[in-house]
Amino acid sequence: MKKLLLQLLLVLLSAISFAQAPPQGINYQAVARNNAGAALISTSLTARFSIHDLTASGTTVYQETHAVTTNVYGLFTAKIGMGIPVSGTFSTVNWGSGDKYLEVEVNDGSGFVSMGASQMMSVPYALYSQFSANGPTGATGPASTVVGPTGATGPIGATGDTGPTGAASTAVGPTGANGPTGATGDTGPTGAASTAVGPTGANGPTGSTGDTGPTGAASTVVGPTGATGATGAGLTGATGATGVDGAIGLTGATGTAGSAGATG
Repeated sequence: MKKLLLQLLLVLLSAISFAQAPPQGINYQAVARNNAGAALISTSLTARFSIHDLTASGTTVYQETHAVTTNVYGLFTAKIGMGIPVSGTFSTVNWGSGDKYLEVEVNDGSGFVSMGASQMMSVPYALYSQFSANGPTGATGPASTVVGPTGATGPIGATGDTGPTGAASTAVGPTGANGPTGATGDTGPTGAASTAVGPTGANGPTGSTGDTGPTGAASTVVGPTGATGATGAGLTGATGATGVDGAIGLTGATGTAGSAGATG
């Protein structure tokens, strides 16, 4: 694991009185360097701050982490008390119950490395005023006319937690212009055949009379012979009168005798 060295440049401990409501915090600023002493430039780190009670290795009364990114000088800043809590509650730390020690650890992805713990001196103990009775308000001091130099721009802070979703708006915005017609989508699959039977349609109009078809071919089938009709009952006619005998004819001449035939 790569050893990190942390060079403390400046720690500004905010003096927060009881009359000053949260957020409470302690400004912290330091330069991160590698074991060769070179500043870690534009590097994402995780800083972990632990407040120990009574001694440097005493009970941890509060601990939190910060995701920080060093600038071009290796500098990073954090507000102790406004990070992601790991244990304890910063606003309930009893600053008046004894010495407090701040331990700083840094993780560049290889695991946390402790930079040691140092005693928190008189300034942060102004936080103890919220546990004591309110004393009289002192007179307002004269306004300072000295303008300090502008400090270097600090690194961009970590993205805060997403706030709760706001109530749904009941206002109706104006109707937007019609968008362009989208491309024709793919033809969907053929649906299953319907088993429902639709209603019977109304009767259509009567069609016109069709043309006469052609005459069929003559039949070759001979029909059966009809039955013989009955004999008619005709009347027998009357017998006619006997006719008159005719005249006797003349006797004819005797013919010539024929030759004798041969003797047998």
